[in-house]
Amino acid sequence: MSLRKYLNLLFALLLVFAVACGGGKEVVDEKDLGEDDGAPPATAAGDTSATAAPATAAPVAVADAATVSGLVKFEGAAAKMPTIQMGADPFCASQHSTPVADEEVVVGPGGELANVIVWVKNAPAGPAPKTPAVLDQHGCKYVPHVSAVQAGQPIEIKNSDATLHNVHAMPKVNSAFNEGQPVQGMTSTKKFDKVEMTPFRIKCDVHGWMKSYMVVLPHGYHSVSQMNGTFSIANLPPGNYTLVAWHEKYGQQEQPVTVGAKETKQVTFTFKG
Repeated sequence: MSLRKYLNLLFALLLVFAVACGGGKEVVDEKDLGEDDGAPPATAAGDTSATAAPATAAPVAVADAATVSGLVKFEGAAAKMPTIQMGADPFCASQHSTPVADEEVVVGPGGELANVIVWVKNAPAGPAPKTPAVLDQHGCKYVPHVSAVQAGQPIEIKNSDATLHNVHAMPKVNSAFNEGQPVQGMTSTKKFDKVEMTPFRIKCDVHGWMKSYMVVLPHGYHSVSQMNGTFSIANLPPGNYTLVAWHEKYGQQEQPVTVGAKETKQVTFTFKG
């Protein structure tokens, strides 16, 4: 074999060896990086299956988590709600086949009180969920009527109606805003950066009957009583807490609650007229 052929063969072998070693080293580095920094594996653009937050934006589950569930009741003669007059906007009037009552007081046949925001006053703070809370304008009403969000959580505001609405939020601690949505399907995203534990009003200046209330908490331990008066707050670390229940007409109540590991505690709030 000539010297030239020998050197060419030696060079080719060295090149193959270098590439093979380099490829192996690259695989090892990627594995080590994933183990050392604790970062989640990368996902392709648009693929949220590995990292998407749950749709309910509930607090992250903790070991031995407890649940506080309960019922909100009303005693006495509930205030009779007036019928909303929507005739000034033909679109709004066309969206309802029967008269719509104001949602300030919604009491069931057994005294169940809906639209009460219930939250844990002294629960541990946590990171804001990336899943947005949604406030929709549908049938010329705000849906939901009352809600709780977390400071820093995105809030998606939608106009599902084919008529002009404007969203006028009136917090005291956070910055207020007033934004029109003239086109059906419009959305905008807002957020409140500061904790505001006194619920504030959101209204539509175009349709004076439209109103909603919102509270901004440092954590995700909250619920709203449903039409049957029930509420539930899950994933709560064991401990001693103060539970708050707020209604736009009947005010606020507080109640101490202690939950142990994996315990489900039942609590009842009773509002009186």
